[in-house]
Amino acid sequence: MSIFKLLVNHQKKNSLVNGFRKKRFAKLQDDLFSLIQKKQTAQGSPFQMLDLGGDLNYWNQLQWDQPHCHITLLNLFDMSIPNNQSLQISAVKGNAIDTHFKDKQFDLVYSNSVIEHVGSYQNQQQFASEVNRLSDKYIIQTPSLWFPLEPHSLIPFFQFIPHPIRAVLIMIFNINYFPKAATYAEGLRVSKTTLMFTKKRFQQLFPDAHIQVEKLMGIPKSYTAIKL
Repeated sequence: MSIFKLLVNHQKKNSLVNGFRKKRFAKLQDDLFSLIQKKQTAQGSPFQMLDLGGDLNYWNQLQWDQPHCHITLLNLFDMSIPNNQSLQISAVKGNAIDTHFKDKQFDLVYSNSVIEHVGSYQNQQQFASEVNRLSDKYIIQTPSLWFPLEPHSLIPFFQFIPHPIRAVLIMIFNINYFPKAATYAEGLRVSKTTLMFTKKRFQQLFPDAHIQVEKLMGIPKSYTAIKL
């Protein structure tokens, strides 16, 4: 395994990427814990959080333990939750751009590095609209277009290569997150599954949010749209 893959291994507890996740979350957890406690005090019912595209490992790495909060993980595939965690976390199969949940069903919508993968600019707009429909509060994170090391390919500046050229590269090589394609059309489709953001365009999708910028060596690494 390459050094880059070790650094961004989500399963490795002390990997660089999990270190960044924990640091980002630490900046938000006091406000989030306060919201959970406020609802528990006022209504005596669990705080309902929807994680679009989230997984159990993410919350385990954060050592999440909030008995007055229930997290619903939504993904395109079925996911099983161990019995010892099922009271705090559940999983449903669905599409983040059309969830079929009721309006304002959740106290908060959360998502980490998902909106850049929904397949098109139109789908990204639908994702943002769905977030706003489901809750008045949200925390949505995405990698920055401007960081030199593209986080999905682990190739510097790969995000700036035009899709037609990327499609050819995806046909020839195994490029980390991007599965090797059998045809040019498939390579083009795979390439377009990842459309990254500038801060300006991310703000346009979430105009009511504060955009928190995470930097590494002074360069924007990720953006988090926060409305609490």
